[in-house]
Formats: sequence, C-alpha cells, structure tokens
Amino acid sequence: MSSRTLLVSALALGLAACQPAAEAPAAPEAPAAPEAPAAPATPAPPPAPATPVADVAHTGLMVHEAWTRPLAPGATVAAGYGLLMNHGTAPERFVAARAEGVGRVEIHTIESVDGVMQMRPLEGGLELPVDGSARLAPGGKHLMFFEVSRSWAEGERIPVTLVFESGAELVVEFAVLAQAPAGAVEAGHGEHAHHAH
Repeated sequence: MSSRTLLVSALALGLAACQPAAEAPAAPEAPAAPEAPAAPATPAPPPAPATPVADVAHTGLMVHEAWTRPLAPGATVAAGYGLLMNHGTAPERFVAARAEGVGRVEIHTIESVDGVMQMRPLEGGLELPVDGSARLAPGGKHLMFFEVSRSWAEGERIPVTLVFESGAELVVEFAVLAQAPAGAVEAGHGEHAHHAH
C-alpha cells in the first residue's frame, strides 16, 4: 500500500472519530395514566352562631324608665331605678346585676325594723310573673351600685347588665338624671339612706 493511501485512510479514521455518535432514538414515552377525578371538596361547616348576651325577643323581658342620679367626684355609692316587665310565657326572677367600673351591684329593699326604716339586700331576687312587672323606686326595692370607680354626670347613660334566674341577661342603659322621670314613682326615699348603709 502506498504512503498516500495510508495517509488518506488515517484521515478518514480521524474524521470519523470527530463526528458525534448518533444518538439512539428516544424510547417513546409511556402514555400518562389518566388522572383520577378529584374527590369533591367537603364543604366547611358553617360557623356556629354567636351566643347573644340577652335573648329578649324570646324571654319578653323589658325595662322602662331606667335611671340613676348624678354621682359627685369621690362618691362611690349610687342607686338605680326602673320598671321591669315580663311579657314572656313563663315567670322570671331578677337575681343579679353587674356594670363596668362598679365593684358590685345588689338588689335592695327597704323595711321597717323597730319603727326605723332600714335597707337590706333582697333575698331570693325579684319575682316577675307572666305579664307582670316590678318597680325599682326610691323608698322601695332598688339597685345599689357599690365601689363606683368614677363620677356620673347628668346626661350620661350607664350600661348595666341585669341577670335573670333562667340565664337570660338584659343590658339596660340607666340615664343619669337630676330628677326622676315623669313616669317614675317616687316613694319618699332619699339618697342619703343609701350612703348610711
């Protein structure tokens, strides 16, 4: 073989070595498995309704002419009055009360002891028969606010929560008035007797 033939053969081999190897044909992809139908989303349960503070629409409890007198700076005791009414279908009993900024609230009554009128807490609360009412008035049954943290000025409204034996609660705004409202019954009991208690 001539030297030229050897050179051509060597060049041919070199060129063949420089060419990229032919890629093997890619294997055909397997067909994708059909997607399973998505499970229907379970609807979230509706939020629980908020428990009302007072279900007055069902209990039929109402308070009219709720009021108290102004409380001067430094004074810590006051009284509350009004007309409680029960238009429900079952008897009720007013047993307790609370108010923001007041240490405690009590239901009081006035009674004669040895000829002297004295004030004391009303045991067992205040009964409200069906279609009946009970008056909180000066000189009779009334609310007492103790440890009041600030003065009450005329024209203010003091929110007070009344609690009943059934568990019903009724938020009532007591108007701060220098004089009893026209419809309220005065029983001749001055505020001085509250402070003596």
